[in-house]
Amino acid sequence: MKRTLSKQTTEPLPPELQRAAALCGLAALVYLAADSALSGLLGPSVDSLSPMVGELVALGKNLLALAAPLLVALASPPGDPVLLKRPRRGLFPALFLAFWALTMAGNLASTGLRAVLGEAAGAQLADAPAGLLWLRLALVPAVGEELLFRGLMQGYLRPWGGRAAIWGQAVLFALLHGEAPVCFSALLSGLALGLCAETSGSLWPGMVFHLYNNTLALLGQTGAGPAWVQPLLLFGLPAAVLAVWAARPKLPPRLHGTGAGALARCPGYVLAAVLLAVQMLHATFT
Repeated sequence: MKRTLSKQTTEPLPPELQRAAALCGLAALVYLAADSALSGLLGPSVDSLSPMVGELVALGKNLLALAAPLLVALASPPGDPVLLKRPRRGLFPALFLAFWALTMAGNLASTGLRAVLGEAAGAQLADAPAGLLWLRLALVPAVGEELLFRGLMQGYLRPWGGRAAIWGQAVLFALLHGEAPVCFSALLSGLALGLCAETSGSLWPGMVFHLYNNTLALLGQTGAGPAWVQPLLLFGLPAAVLAVWAARPKLPPRLHGTGAGALARCPGYVLAAVLLAVQMLHATFT
């Protein structure tokens, strides 16, 4: 039987939790290092390639960067991952609405932070085939990041409580997104996606919601497709899901176990979070 810490305990954390949290932090650092190293190696050569070939090279880079932390996390697993199995029935509408609300709040806050910091909005993407752009920037992150953050990281931390597991992966997920405004938005999305995995018992809902969000962001950056597609996805789809949920409302169960504060007592996790925070501040103010 797995041990669960009470939120009031002040006893030293078990070595298994220390190891799980440290491994999650290490995997996040490996992800950043692999992405940075591959970008540095491939960056100069990509500029001279055609848009299609350059996009294929960038896609390969993203796949390799995702593979590195996945291999690290799988090399010596300290627990059981969240699996790709049938989610618990009836929760999909409520989870989607929670994800949509938190993501929209994060996007609005991100826009406000950009205004305060005097940062410009994201640049338009290069002229590359729309299908390849969608594959690289929407589908691959939706699948790969859910496997890494909500599958392995959250799964490894689950024995010590749903809240600690959700916050643990969400903080690392957010800090890997670069500048502070984007990190704040990613934190709320990461929390929502973690809630999806924890309460549904499956990665499928989070993958679908993550893909939905990435597709919306890509449409905003490229302006691809008819003008009505983005508003329909942004407001029409949530309205339809809300109508379905209102007919038979079902809320996710409450989370139990220790809070996220337990992770502050794991030196390996804290060190990784501090290093990622330094990188985030560097990206924000330089």
